[in-house]
Amino acid sequence: MPGNALSRYGMISVTFIVALVAALILAGSLLYPVLAVIPAAILISALALLVVRFNLQAALLKVMAFVLPFSVPVPLIEGSMIRVPGEPLALVAAMVLFVEIAGGSFKKMNDPLHREFLWLVPFAAAFLVTIPFSQIMIVSVKFSFINLLYMLVFYVFVARQLRHDHSLFFQMIILYSLGMIVVLLWSLFRFWQWDWNPVVMRGIFQPFYNDHTVFGAAAAILASLWLSTISLCRNNKTRIFWLVTGLVFLMAVLYAASRAALLSLLVFFLVLALLYLKLKVRHLLIIGGLFLLSVMVFHQPLINRMQQVEALSYDVNAGIAERAVSSANISTDVSNIERLNRWVSAWRMFKERPLTGFGPGTYQFTYIPYQEPSLKNRLTVTDPWNVPEGSGGTAHSEYLLALSEMGVLGLAGLLLFIWRLIFLAFGRSIGHRSRTLIIAAFAALATYFFHAFFNNFLNTDKFAFLFWGTAAWLVTNYHSEYEEHLLREN
Repeated sequence: MPGNALSRYGMISVTFIVALVAALILAGSLLYPVLAVIPAAILISALALLVVRFNLQAALLKVMAFVLPFSVPVPLIEGSMIRVPGEPLALVAAMVLFVEIAGGSFKKMNDPLHREFLWLVPFAAAFLVTIPFSQIMIVSVKFSFINLLYMLVFYVFVARQLRHDHSLFFQMIILYSLGMIVVLLWSLFRFWQWDWNPVVMRGIFQPFYNDHTVFGAAAAILASLWLSTISLCRNNKTRIFWLVTGLVFLMAVLYAASRAALLSLLVFFLVLALLYLKLKVRHLLIIGGLFLLSVMVFHQPLINRMQQVEALSYDVNAGIAERAVSSANISTDVSNIERLNRWVSAWRMFKERPLTGFGPGTYQFTYIPYQEPSLKNRLTVTDPWNVPEGSGGTAHSEYLLALSEMGVLGLAGLLLFIWRLIFLAFGRSIGHRSRTLIIAAFAALATYFFHAFFNNFLNTDKFAFLFWGTAAWLVTNYHSEYEEHLLREN
């Protein structure tokens, strides 16, 4: 059978089996959740073996990229949820990875790319090490499993596939973008049904994206990737397509009305400029030190100025500028006040358990006694099972969430991984043949490095795919010269 025909056959086969897996899991979950587990495990195992047998790893990732924007939560067992078809496909990919490792030589894993994965080990280990100290063991086990699954599949598995086909990343991004555009059109239809009322924007992307902030963060990464790689296009038609797609997602960020996502685009352009100016790590440390020193010296005037801000994030008549400015309103904007309340709670939890935290995934169940009375408002949660409308989320900070749930080890592990990416982008990419790609990847990731101060999305499949996948693309581009040398030797 010709190669192209085999490839098409593989895509059709994987698509059919994926649809079958999703349909059976969904049907079983709706009827008898427990009964869905066994057939799902069998089908997932069979699909993994099929993928390995016919070398369909790339096809699996492409299918996953396209369907992830449509992934929806479905009840499973004892209040647990599974995102279908995203998480079943991630389980398939994880099994494929284990089969590949088990069937190969460990000597083949002793190369720079596999050693690169070690930088993520401390963060991954934090999930496992802190489970025994958890306040709610079953919650921590589930939360740790899903986060480790995302790291393993979207970072390790994706990176291993990208080393063989560098064009695979853009193929996945194109497919994911197509899926997300469909969700965007779906939200516009719903928006029209509600007479374009901005009040409904928070839930306009459901059931696919939990709220507008997740959609905005994903759109920011995609806009950054499309716009920062225009220079790589070989002809004008491709450049126009790249530019238009980037502008579509730029407009999607504005449409989502997520202030953090909007501000993260400013960070993207700033980081892009710093990278093209060829600033080095020591320059960043100096700039960062001066920034922190300025904040420490002028913190009181800054607080006084923020207390004078009157713009509100939920003002239906507010424009883009007013919404951005409202992020500094800590006096009357209840969304900001509640976010401060969550941050204070997380910090107090860390101070009580600095080494172990309260356990992965437990923040939303344990933070209530640690809230600051003076910051309580109409969005404040007093019962984790009865959350006020519009008051979802946990710590509203990836960094403080890790600190409160996994202590120093959790935050240190996350920061160590981010520092490694900073070092590669600013310290090792100058003169590298793939420097443009490394710059594009890091600048896109920088949108979430900033956004992570205000929200936490790494435990969501559709966003974890973009974050860890882009990180995988960065490190494979960095190690591409070694990979080419290895292929020549073989």
